[in-house]
Amino acid sequence: MVVALVATSGACATSGRAPDRTTIDSALRERTSQGIRIESRAPLPPDVSLDDGLTSDEAVSIALWNSPSFQATLADLGVARADLVEAGLLRNPVLSVLFPLGPKQLEWTLQFPFEAIWQRPARVAAAELNAQAVGERLVWNGLALVADTRTAHADAVIAERRLQLTTESADLVRRLADITEARLRAGDISELEARAPRSDASRADAVRRAVEHDRDLTRLTLAGLLGLDVPVDQIRPAPGPSPQAPVCGTDAARVEEALASRPDVRAAEIGIEAAARRARWERSRVLTLMGILDGNGEGSEGAEVGPGLSAEIPIFFRNQGGTRRAEAEVERASYRYAAARAQVVAEVRSASVRLRQAQQAADAWRQEIVPSLEVEQRQAESAYKAGETPLFTLIDVNRRLVEGRTRQLDADADLQRAAIALERSIGRSCGQR
Repeated sequence: MVVALVATSGACATSGRAPDRTTIDSALRERTSQGIRIESRAPLPPDVSLDDGLTSDEAVSIALWNSPSFQATLADLGVARADLVEAGLLRNPVLSVLFPLGPKQLEWTLQFPFEAIWQRPARVAAAELNAQAVGERLVWNGLALVADTRTAHADAVIAERRLQLTTESADLVRRLADITEARLRAGDISELEARAPRSDASRADAVRRAVEHDRDLTRLTLAGLLGLDVPVDQIRPAPGPSPQAPVCGTDAARVEEALASRPDVRAAEIGIEAAARRARWERSRVLTLMGILDGNGEGSEGAEVGPGLSAEIPIFFRNQGGTRRAEAEVERASYRYAAARAQVVAEVRSASVRLRQAQQAADAWRQEIVPSLEVEQRQAESAYKAGETPLFTLIDVNRRLVEGRTRQLDADADLQRAAIALERSIGRSCGQR
């Protein structure tokens, strides 16, 4: 009997259906086409290099592979699996021995808590569900990292382009100031008239330096998300195609898909099941039953061994506190699930609105305002070549064109951020089905 109890207790150690890194990798690849590191210790994925520029997909691949904060959250898998193993274990038998001294004979008892056997299924089921919820939350953390990385990469690309436009604008403003200084020396204008262009040139130089610092900061932010400790000049984000609004179906379809597939909603749903299992386990803890095997060394027929039971009579204590706490956790998990669904609906709808607004603004700058400024610039250039317009006017027109392209860049940046936010709110890339 002792051997059977010990063997049963040892066989109960199991990791059950707990998710592992492979599970998280498969879920992320299904949603984003990018996976995590499984066993390799290399700092970069095998197909990624920083020497030829860094695309958005490469940045995401490095972040999922190497981000310290994400790697720290993945450690929760080990904790959840350890909890599941512990939930499957039975308590050890207790051996008590009374030694024979003087007239007293040798006595011993072996006790085993039988209630742990019928409590174990509910306890293991709760631990399995908790491990599955942890896995879903880690997938959601991975999707959040993907969105943050894509946003940081887009910001870095936009910052580089903004620096180019700002430098071009500063050069044009400086040329205007130089023309003004030449007219001042020629006596065509007064000192007061020359002061404004001079101030504009100084301000443009200060803006260019500030934009250059902002460019470096965006690269540092991206490097931090990637988990790379490299100089700023080694992070060279490569621009992708012109941003376009993702389709992702209608607004109603987006909400429906997000509610059905977002990992954080699924984790909240599993949380209700896990809480219900824990409540069932707490209710089973009302009765405590101890199996006893008693023996002595010198009975009437020599050594004697006999079975017995020890039970706690549930008159006063029936685990009322544990049961009520578990029932409260079920209620709390239900409200958390309802809150998660409400948050998903709000996020998807607001992301859809921001995307439409960003698309309208980007279209206006791309299709109307900037093309009009380009026509104006060509006309001014033709007029200058024909001697009908002074150089001062041509440079001013060019400066306004550069400013218009800068505003178009800002509109495209807003569109790209809105598209990333929409995909994050749905829980997958719109190119993944």
